[in-house]
Amino acid sequence: MVIGVNGIGMGHSVRQSVIAQHLRDRGHQVRIVTNGTARVEYFRDLGFPAWDGWMPTLLASGDRIRASDAVRANICQAPAGITKHLRLRRIVRDTGVPDVFITDYEPNTPRLAYHFGRPLISVDQQSKYRHLDLPAVGRYARTADEQRLRCFAPRVDRSFICSFVPLQANDQKLELIAPVVPDVVRSASVTTEPLATAYFSRYFDHGPEEPVRALAEVFREHVPDRALRIYAQAAETSNLRRYAGDRIEICAFDREAFIADMARSEAVFSNAGFNLISEAFILGKPVHLIPLPTYDQHWCAKVVHEAELGTSAPRITPEAVLDFLIRSRELRSNVVRHRDEHLLADPRELVASYLESLPAARQRTLIPSAR
Repeated sequence: MVIGVNGIGMGHSVRQSVIAQHLRDRGHQVRIVTNGTARVEYFRDLGFPAWDGWMPTLLASGDRIRASDAVRANICQAPAGITKHLRLRRIVRDTGVPDVFITDYEPNTPRLAYHFGRPLISVDQQSKYRHLDLPAVGRYARTADEQRLRCFAPRVDRSFICSFVPLQANDQKLELIAPVVPDVVRSASVTTEPLATAYFSRYFDHGPEEPVRALAEVFREHVPDRALRIYAQAAETSNLRRYAGDRIEICAFDREAFIADMARSEAVFSNAGFNLISEAFILGKPVHLIPLPTYDQHWCAKVVHEAELGTSAPRITPEAVLDFLIRSRELRSNVVRHRDEHLLADPRELVASYLESLPAARQRTLIPSAR
């Protein structure tokens, strides 16, 4: 199998690495196509053959992607990108054409699947914006996400859509599954201590400095009985350490440490990324969300707030933070009840069972080892 992974952000890589390792444990040979040196090395460190592909730039203007903007953004990089994709095609041919291609919000494996005449399966969380008629959230609409998905993968044979809230779909080619979460999260030792854990990331010009400054100030002035540990990417922390103080720590992001801190926290503060929310819910933790300026993040924040699994706000304010902390016990009970009802099924088994039901997989014609 070849799995294509969107290399922007860490959530896609974490989700697909869990699936890839599960498939490898079941005897399948798995290769990875992603974009960016860091993501290629991430998968190689896990023992997978991995290669770098081209990710075109498809940024939205307003609530849609305009053809003229896409041409301007990609005209200079297209020759090198196409050359890189043709090299990928040769690598796949030389190392053995797989029985099936899997895609997570990226354009390389769909083109490979079409070229080699193999089934294409999507496993992601974004496809709900393509297949389901989800409403706008304020000034944000799903239009650009739907356009991007249709551009990346004009057609798929089956789509597995991860969701941390129940959704309905009538299309027989769709299957809604619980979020794919690593075993290290599911097996973490969970306690509730007087600690809050936070993580804020960067999205173009929207960086972590303002929410870090504001959250540290709220805890310093209004929450003297709890510790606060704020994580950010290593490149950001030098500018953020000025906001540290008594019981307030600024930490360079380390995944194992962050999961351990979430598992013992009473509450989590973050942007509204799908993976982080899913992991917090598996750990039984409520979240206070400050969404970045995308439809995906605003949709996630909205459904969390409406389901009373946490709260959301446009920015960090003392009123919103204190209300969240006052309600944290009630919200935590809601999260645990929701998790036990909707999120405990292991989606890896559903994905693997479907892949193994395909005719080529049933014949067990495994590809040769990648070189």
